[in-house]
Amino acid sequence: MSALAPPRPEAGRPGLPARRALVRWSWRLLRREWHSQAVVTVLLVVTMIAAVCGAATIDNLPPPADPRLGTADTVMTLNGKDPQAVASDLAKIRASPKKAEVIGHSSEKAPGIATPVDYRSQRLNGPFAGALLAIRKGRYPARAGEAAVTDGVAQLLGLRLGGTISLDGHARTIVGIAENPSFLDDQFVLVDPASTQPQSLSVLTKGQTGPGDLGLTTADPMVSGVGDDNDAVVLATLVLGGATILLLLVAFVASAAFAVLAHRRLRQLGMLAAIGATDRQVRLVMTATGLLTGVLAAVLGTIGGLALWPLVAPRMESTVGHRIALSHVPWTLIGVLLVLATVTSTGAAWWPARSVSRVPVTLALAERPPVRPSARRSALLAAALFTAGVGVLAWAGKTHPWPAAGATLLTALAILFAAPGAVRGLAMAGARAPIAVRLALRDLARHQARSGAAVAAISLALGLPAVLVIVLTGLQSTPKTGNLGDRQMMVQLSGEDEDNQVQTHTSAELAALADHVNQLVPGATVIPLDKAVSSEMPQHAGPDGAQSRMTVSVGVPINAEASRDVSTYVASPHLYRLLGVDPARIGPATDIVTTRPGRLVIPPDSQDPDISRIHGPAYTSMPTTLITAAALTRHGWTTIRAGWFVQSDRPLTQAQKSAARSFAVSNGLTVETRDHQAAVTNTRLCCVTVGFLFALGILAMTVGLIRSEAAADLRTLTATGATRTIRRALAATTAGALALLGVILGVGGACLAMFAIYRHDLSVFGRVPPGYPLTIVLALPLVAVVAGWLLAGREPSAIARRQEA
Repeated sequence: MSALAPPRPEAGRPGLPARRALVRWSWRLLRREWHSQAVVTVLLVVTMIAAVCGAATIDNLPPPADPRLGTADTVMTLNGKDPQAVASDLAKIRASPKKAEVIGHSSEKAPGIATPVDYRSQRLNGPFAGALLAIRKGRYPARAGEAAVTDGVAQLLGLRLGGTISLDGHARTIVGIAENPSFLDDQFVLVDPASTQPQSLSVLTKGQTGPGDLGLTTADPMVSGVGDDNDAVVLATLVLGGATILLLLVAFVASAAFAVLAHRRLRQLGMLAAIGATDRQVRLVMTATGLLTGVLAAVLGTIGGLALWPLVAPRMESTVGHRIALSHVPWTLIGVLLVLATVTSTGAAWWPARSVSRVPVTLALAERPPVRPSARRSALLAAALFTAGVGVLAWAGKTHPWPAAGATLLTALAILFAAPGAVRGLAMAGARAPIAVRLALRDLARHQARSGAAVAAISLALGLPAVLVIVLTGLQSTPKTGNLGDRQMMVQLSGEDEDNQVQTHTSAELAALADHVNQLVPGATVIPLDKAVSSEMPQHAGPDGAQSRMTVSVGVPINAEASRDVSTYVASPHLYRLLGVDPARIGPATDIVTTRPGRLVIPPDSQDPDISRIHGPAYTSMPTTLITAAALTRHGWTTIRAGWFVQSDRPLTQAQKSAARSFAVSNGLTVETRDHQAAVTNTRLCCVTVGFLFALGILAMTVGLIRSEAAADLRTLTATGATRTIRRALAATTAGALALLGVILGVGGACLAMFAIYRHDLSVFGRVPPGYPLTIVLALPLVAVVAGWLLAGREPSAIARRQEA
């Protein structure tokens, strides 16, 4: 009697019918056990939504057009002091075969605003600057007596549609609210080109046409826009890198969920192996489940991200500084993210499938889990990876971004390999704890594969915000840098324009203003600020009749013919004390005392003064460049009151700043306080909030998986008399232990990595607002313990009956 021959596989594709059968069986099991995969699916969907919205946001970070050039590649500035010469140059430009666009500019002083307001004459839908002008409300000014203003100008000056503006001495009705869609911080007043004579004109061209090519006589040196072709590559790399880290985080949690699923299917997989299935076919059952879950989650997440993008885009415009087109979506990157999400889910299912396929058939049929691997080897590998990553970060610092990115990935992998050992170490440390705590810790160690993956995910969810908080804090102005300190205020009698003029006031007016300034911040030190004036500098009358004087300037040479003015003040004992300078050490031949490095000159003859360098604050708006009294005597200069410097012994409050602003607007002054960089602060807060919520979500999902897997043990404990307090303690200990390990590995590893990068500037750690570390380090474990305690304690619905998966 001959034995029946086994069925032959299809020619050229051996085993294909078996693979199809196994995939169909995986699909049926997935539909039957959909509730066990809901955690992974929801997490992948949420991550894909975040990745799609993040990819679209990062892709929209650069403005759609250069805020100065638009789509042109060259801008030439025509000086409008000679109208006839300007008209001649404009005729030459229009006669040129190359297309050109002309935009007029005039700087006008405004009360309460430190910088002049730009009166801009620009046509709508210009050939090059069309993307630099839009009307949000109202209409375009089409007559001589009409104007449109930006939101910033309207808010500062209290303007509205239908009101009037007359900064240039000509009253105009406001008929519209304008903006520069490529640069929302661009503040200007838009007027009709035919109704004004601008002080200067910007000529936009394309094709690198220079002033010499056209024979222009009033044109300054041109500025060419040089685009960086690598910007798109860098941004795409950032998107893919961020999405990869997010999906790696999800892979850790998905691996824990698939480990639970593999344990539930252990008997079924053992029966499959008993009837002749190979190890590869056993692994295929689990990997097919991961593939199907990944495809479903990727598609749903992409649809959800695209549906959410119209709600996210308008709220991101103030952060990125320009308008975002809803249709501007990086479809190629989203396609790559789809593939990454599918690969992530499949890879997360492959690892537990590999472990299960190695379980002997008899142990699988008995539902005995695989033997736990030794944690010593993974701990050694984690130590090696972390040491290598920190070493590369210390070498790369802030000057080699790509090696730093690779080192960051090494540290993330180190956390993955360190998590199982950390779980086992915590269980050993709790050997003498109360019974409920000890049982929970031992249960975590018994299922260290999924609990270790959960710890790794929580660590990444907390480590990423910790890194971003430190990096963003480093980007912010430090207590010793920026425009001013948080306890300082500059009150100036008028805003400085390019001619370095200061308005003149009578002694009675100055005394009244000084009395009011002294009352702005009670108890503060008020230092009068004076500037040097030469008798050769005439007075000027503004459009409103106010008299102003040009002051002596000190310049930083730009080239052989031009220099950039530096704000200077007359030295006084108060200013010396403010800068920490001993006046006795200032020689009689010294002209300038400054904290600035490099060469300084005194225009117009570019004389090199005798300079005394000092070490002082690095604030850009603080009076750190002083003209000595000896220099005043040698040059025959006099002084004029320019303002006051307010130094308080505590940070200025928002009410004090608002009162100072109101006082400045009503008296034609300008007030400057510290710029707190709200965009950086909001981004930092958003990162910590998202990381905190993400970590809580991972905790909830992981604790649910672990406690559901231990349902049989919980029924046994309840049947033997375990109280509700013990059941609550089990869940609270599980959640608290995972959160604690996540804080130690994630935040601790992030701080060590950042310590390597900022080892030469450790003060950045002291500048981190205390609310962020308290939220990450203390609040998360506390919330996890409280939530685990409150949400547990319910008696199992069936104690005597074992629930089948």
